[in-house]
Amino acid sequence: MGADVMLRRLFYITLAVLALSGAAAGSAQAIMLVSQADEIAIGKEVEAQAIKEYGGLSADKALQERVVHIGDKVAAISFRKGLEYTYKALASNVINAFAAPGGPVLITQRLARMLNDDELAFVLAHETGHIAGQHGRRAISKQMLASGIAVLVLGRSSRDMQFAANVVYTLYSRGYSRGQETQADHYGLAFMRDSGYNPEGAVTALAKLGMERASGLDKYLSTHPDTPSRVDALAKLARIDQDRKLELIKKAQAEVAAFEKANPLPAKSTN
Repeated sequence: MGADVMLRRLFYITLAVLALSGAAAGSAQAIMLVSQADEIAIGKEVEAQAIKEYGGLSADKALQERVVHIGDKVAAISFRKGLEYTYKALASNVINAFAAPGGPVLITQRLARMLNDDELAFVLAHETGHIAGQHGRRAISKQMLASGIAVLVLGRSSRDMQFAANVVYTLYSRGYSRGQETQADHYGLAFMRDSGYNPEGAVTALAKLGMERASGLDKYLSTHPDTPSRVDALAKLARIDQDRKLELIKKAQAEVAAFEKANPLPAKSTN
């Protein structure tokens, strides 16, 4: 075995030990193989791909201004500074919202139109929470370590950038860990409340996304907490009592039904 091969193996073993030590000490101490500059570059790449995949940005100027206005208020509260948070609406009838590493937050126009300002503030704040918590950055670092990649910080090759972008897209399809989703909910509630929005919007936003409760193996195999559990936790944090919580859920579900009736999906939609 050549000396260079031995050195590389020793390097990766050292990284693995450091990563495991960091994980044992808590996520805040976990090793980061991705610099903040790389995180921002990856986020821009992911954002560009997402905009293309979702059919471009929404042409609804008033909606874009609303998303930016609310998003900027939320971003001002985020404890993670030194990033340029951006908020954009996508021209899509899919119900979705997500954050790219390093600052970009995207929401589909149908979801944004479905939500009132308090609810929109929570959704944007939740996604901002993923960025503040560096969840995407940690996931990329973890996957880089598992794949034996430790050169992304040394040069942003197209191959490395695509690798990182693919990791982020996997997060969108499979979801973050339960702990990360819970943390983003907590950050989201704090960010939206401290930026002047009614915390009841956190409950009604989730209620509009669906109140199906996971059961059996699905509950334990899923990495994402089911919506009723998230609603219960947020209501408790926001000091919303049981009767008020149920009233908010009922109202939100009625509003969704009215919205869908007034805004039926096109017969053929590719987005």
